[in-house]
Amino acid sequence: MAPYGKSLYVDDPSYIPASHFQNARVPRDQACYTCHTDYSIYGGFRSKIRGLHHIYAQYLSTPQQPVKLYHPYNNRECLHCHLGARSFEQGAVHNADPQTMIDIKSNKLSCVSSGCHENVHDVSNAGHLKYWRPQQ
Repeated sequence: MAPYGKSLYVDDPSYIPASHFQNARVPRDQACYTCHTDYSIYGGFRSKIRGLHHIYAQYLSTPQQPVKLYHPYNNRECLHCHLGARSFEQGAVHNADPQTMIDIKSNKLSCVSSGCHENVHDVSNAGHLKYWRPQQ
């Protein structure tokens, strides 16, 4: 999972995980679990099973490559923080068409695969990217 952690340092504000991490929009020591709440051992029974699977794959086996989500990324993970935020609720793009906000909130229009915020963990191009170096 190291390449995914490294992708939090991509020096490009269009990379959503990097932008959230670098600007402390998520707790830096919990960045993965903040946006991937359904893959941790903190949650319902299925979340716990998936979390245990990740522990097994990381420490006792080899993670399957390429890493894939169990199911499409759910807007619920974005809305956990953004729902009610002025920049989200009043954003011009989100409100250009009244149906857009309804579709985002109902998960019919994906935040990360609809052409809006698709730059996530692009580990396949990691060697070609510029990285942010935090000040010590």
